[in-house]
Amino acid sequence: MKHILLGIMFTMALALSDAGAREEQVAVVVYGQNTAAKQYLRVAQTRFEQLLADNGVVVLDQKKAEQLKRSWARLGDPGALITAEDFVENAGKYDISGIYRIYLGVGKTSGLASTFTATAVADIRFIGEGAQIKSFASAPMGTKGMPPSDGLTESAAVNNAIQRAIDQTAEKFGIQVMDITNPRLVKFSLKPLPMLPDGAELLAAPPLLAKDSEMVAYAKLQSDDWTFEEPTCVRASPDGRMAAVGTYLMRTAFNFGRPTRSYASYLHVVDGDAKREVERFEVSNKDPRYQRGGSKITDCMFMQTWRYVAAVSQSHLVFADTERGVELARILFDDPFDAPVLDHLHTQEADYLAVSEGGRRLFYQVVRE
Repeated sequence: MKHILLGIMFTMALALSDAGAREEQVAVVVYGQNTAAKQYLRVAQTRFEQLLADNGVVVLDQKKAEQLKRSWARLGDPGALITAEDFVENAGKYDISGIYRIYLGVGKTSGLASTFTATAVADIRFIGEGAQIKSFASAPMGTKGMPPSDGLTESAAVNNAIQRAIDQTAEKFGIQVMDITNPRLVKFSLKPLPMLPDGAELLAAPPLLAKDSEMVAYAKLQSDDWTFEEPTCVRASPDGRMAAVGTYLMRTAFNFGRPTRSYASYLHVVDGDAKREVERFEVSNKDPRYQRGGSKITDCMFMQTWRYVAAVSQSHLVFADTERGVELARILFDDPFDAPVLDHLHTQEADYLAVSEGGRRLFYQVVRE
């Protein structure tokens, strides 16, 4: 009798153990929402499965998940109404308690200096046995605070963007992310060149805006009784959502009652959507030890996207990363200009900046560090 009771208890324990395993097991299926995304479905699936496993969740193996995906076509429609009966009929044989459906979108483009840049969005929807649905999506990339991912290859940029999108959405589900994926960013600088290579093409920049443009109102210009900062260059980003506002600042100070005037220039980066300034870079600050000419900014432009901006004054060329808020390169001219203009040129392999006035031209290549 004792052996029979022990046998029954052992059988019940196994049954409870199996039930617990079934209750914890979930499936993960991924659907590409555009052509670019369909090439990287496995990246999203593997990353999300890893996060679930790190949190103690049993995941249906990818081969069976693919079978489920093929046999239940309606899962591919984010707006499809799925009932508890549908779930039992289509997923019952896999012993799963829920399904995570990932709807993946990917954007990719060429970046500066033969690099690549990518964005991704992950819309993840969980459906349980009772047809209860929970859904969250990652924030769009490509804005201040949520930059695209860079890479020396397209796949490196896209993989990083997808993993970031998956991590961000997983956290919204309450899944703990042990090793959060940070944006991969490439750092650049400027290298002087004696001349441009053959085939370098001028890239058209958006036209300059008026000095009283609405964008100027968002810049935090300095102004008091003895300080005056005026806009001298205003240009929008290629997408029109941000603007660079170059300025010229004049300040009067008094030393033993005698007025002394100083000059400087700043490059303000403003966000037209948020209606506020997001970054400010000092371009020139008149110092006879280093600066040979005037401080006034005479031209400014974004390079390819809102993320990189350049400004030229009579004495300096400054190249900056607006996402990280850091100056990437600063060039002091041995022989100052009067009113130089700035051009962005491009070949298949590289990007260049040209500073020119009349017949005088200086050239710089954007290089990776």
